[in-house]
Amino acid sequence: MIRTRREFLIRSVALVGALASTGIAVADDDDRDHDHDEDDRQRDRLREKVARGEVKSLAELRRIVANRVEGKIVDTQFDLEDDRAVYEFRVLRSDGRLVEVEVDAATGSILEIEND
Repeated sequence: MIRTRREFLIRSVALVGALASTGIAVADDDDRDHDHDEDDRQRDRLREKVARGEVKSLAELRRIVANRVEGKIVDTQFDLEDDRAVYEFRVLRSDGRLVEVEVDAATGSILEIEND
C-alpha cells in the first residue's frame, strides 16, 4: 500500500523504467496534449454542426441504429472524415455477436453494417 506522495513518485518512476526496459512505449505529455487538443477540436466542430442543423443529434442517430439493428449499443465513436461526420456504433446482439454500424451523421443513413 502506498502511504506517502514520495513513495507514490518512487513507485511511478520505477514502473515507467520497467515499462521502458520491456520496450513498451510510454507516451509523453506532448503526445497526449496533441491528441487531447485534436479531440477537443473535433468535438467543437461537431457541436457547431449540430447547432447549425448540419448533422443529427446523437440521440436521433442512436434511435436510427436501434430501429435497424437488434441489440444494445455498447460503444459509440465519432470521426470527422474529410469534414464528413461519421459515427460508428457497436451493438451487442442477444446471441453475443458484436455488430458495427457506421452512420452518416448528416443524413442518418447507414453506410455499413459489419458482422451482421
